Amino acid sequence: MIYYSYFPKDFTKHVMGMMTNEYDLVSKKFRFNTNNNEATHMIAKWIERYHLLETAQQTYRRRLNSEPVFSLLVNFSYSYLPGLSENECWEKIAKNEPGFLVQVEAYLFCRTSDAFLFDEKTQKVLNKKDKQDLVKINRRIFEICPSAESFNYIGDVDPIRSGKYELVRLTKPKKSIKELQAKNWTNEKHATDWTWRLTDQAYKEQLEQGKRVILRFQSLIEKNASLDEKKAYFERHFRALEGYLGYRGVRQQIGNLYHLEKRLFNDKYNHPWFDHGARTLKLSYIKKIKNMIANNTPYQEAESCYVTVLMEAFITKHEKQREKSNKIEV
Repeated sequence: MIYYSYFPKDFTKHVMGMMTNEYDLVSKKFRFNTNNNEATHMIAKWIERYHLLETAQQTYRRRLNSEPVFSLLVNFSYSYLPGLSENECWEKIAKNEPGFLVQVEAYLFCRTSDAFLFDEKTQKVLNKKDKQDLVKINRRIFEICPSAESFNYIGDVDPIRSGKYELVRLTKPKKSIKELQAKNWTNEKHATDWTWRLTDQAYKEQLEQGKRVILRFQSLIEKNASLDEKKAYFERHFRALEGYLGYRGVRQQIGNLYHLEKRLFNDKYNHPWFDHGARTLKLSYIKKIKNMIANNTPYQEAESCYVTVLMEAFITKHEKQREKSNKIEV
C-alpha cells in the first residue's frame, strides 16, 4: 500500500494506522527533490520490489505464506526557491514561472509474522528489538526481496516527526477498579501503546506562550476591562490550545499546560481565573478523515494533486494580503 500526505493530520493518521497493524519495522527517512525525477524512479523500484500495489487479499496470502509485507508513506512539502523572498516567489508564480520546490519525504514500513521470524536453529522467534536478531531479520527480508533496504524496530530509532509532533510509546492509563476486580486484582505490567505528542521544542514554545498570556492579562486589569473583553482575550488562547491534534499524548500535554497556566494565574492575581473570563478546555479526539490523496494513486498524479492544492493556497493567501493592503490604503 502507498499512502500520501501533505499535512501533519494525514501523516500522523497513516503512521498510527500502520502501528495498529503491526508495521513496526521502518526504513531510514528518504528525501527527494522533484525537479530531477529521483522520487519517481525510486518509488517505481519500490513498487516492484515490495509489491506495494497488491490488493489486501494478495497481501494476506503473502502473510499466510510467512512472507513480510510492506507499505510506503510519501509526504509532500515545499520550500521557496533559494535566495528569493516569499513575495519574489509569488511574483514568479503569478507569471506562471516556478516559484517553489516540491520536496518529498518517504518511509518504508514492514510487517512480519511469528512464522517469518521463527528461527529453526534456536527454536525461538527472533526479537526485533535485539540487534543480532535484527541482522538475521534483515537478511531474511533481503532473501525474499533482493536489494531490500535495511529496517529497524521503530522503537529503537529517532522518533518520526511531522511538524510539531513526534511518535512516542507511552504507558497506558491505569485500569479502572471495575477492570481490576474482573481480573481478581491481578498485578500486570503496565501496557504501552503508540501515540503522538508535541516535540520538546513545540511544548516549550507553547509553555512560554501561555506564560505571556497570563502576564499580559495585567493590562486588562489596569484598564478595568469588561468581562466580555477578558473572555475574548482568553478565547483566542484557548482555541489555539484546542487546535492541536487530539492524540492521547498531545491531550495530556495540553492538559498539563492548561493547569500550569491556571495555577500561575491564581498565584499572580490571587483570584480564580474562571471569574475573569477563563473557561474549561474542550480537547477533541482524532476522528476518521478522508484521505486528501487516495491510497495507491500513481505517484505523478499524487504530486500534481499536491501542486494544485499548493497553488490554490498561494492564490488565496495572496488575495487576502491584497485585500488587507487595500483596506489599509483606504
